[in-house]
Amino acid sequence: MGSATEAADRNVTPCDDDLKAIHLRLEMLAQKTRDFPLECSLGTCDFLFESRDEIQTLLESLTEELSESIDAA
Repeated sequence: MGSATEAADRNVTPCDDDLKAIHLRLEMLAQKTRDFPLECSLGTCDFLFESRDEIQTLLESLTEELSESIDAA
């Protein structure tokens, strides 16, 4: 049986990778999108953005989550 730390490491890494992938996709959307509202699906989540600012707000939240996750590791 593995230690709790090993189990936590196995659970955190895929989640971090998923958050990073979503972050990159949102950055691309923010740069390329000209027409709003914008509907998109990322993984199992569906989003409706009314403006570029809404995308930026989500990007900032994801950046904080990723930073906290890296600091905790």
